[in-house]
Order: sequence, then structure tokens, then C-alpha cells
Amino acid sequence: MDKKEYMLSQVEAWQHSGLTQRSYCDQVGIKLATFNYWVQKSKRQEDLSGFIEIKKSPDILENNYEVIYPNGVIVRLKTNNLKELSALVNLY
Repeated sequence: MDKKEYMLSQVEAWQHSGLTQRSYCDQVGIKLATFNYWVQKSKRQEDLSGFIEIKKSPDILENNYEVIYPNGVIVRLKTNNLKELSALVNLY
């Protein structure tokens, strides 16, 4: 494991630990400033990925969709026609 992998794994471990950065660094023997650098670097890496996770709900597997418009109107439909769904999404 190279330094980048190691430090990013430490950042992930810290995030799940419930500790402050200072407490975590004291426990694992990492300088706080170094650790903070890697925390910031991991955030930038997430921002640059350009992707967000989308979890499929059981409704999507059954082709049930819900379109919610900014004005509060909700349209629910069951369809296999993605062109129809696209038209509803782009309607507003």
C-alpha cells in the first residue's frame, strides 16, 4: 500500500471512528497538519469524480416513476417508454 492509499484509508477510518481529528491522530501517531491535508485532499477527490451514487428503489425495478416539479406538482406513472418519461422530466 502506497502513502496515498494508506492516508486515504486512515481518513476513512477516522470518519467512521466518531473521534475528532486531533484524538484520532494522537491514537494512530499521525501529525494533525498532515492528516488535515489528506482530509482536504480526499474531499477534493470526491468533488472531482463528477459522479454521485444513485440507489435503485424497488419501484424503479418495476418501472414505477415519480416526477416532482419545482412547483410541487407530482406525477406518478408506470411505463416502459423512456421517451415518455424524458418528456415529462423536461416538461417544466
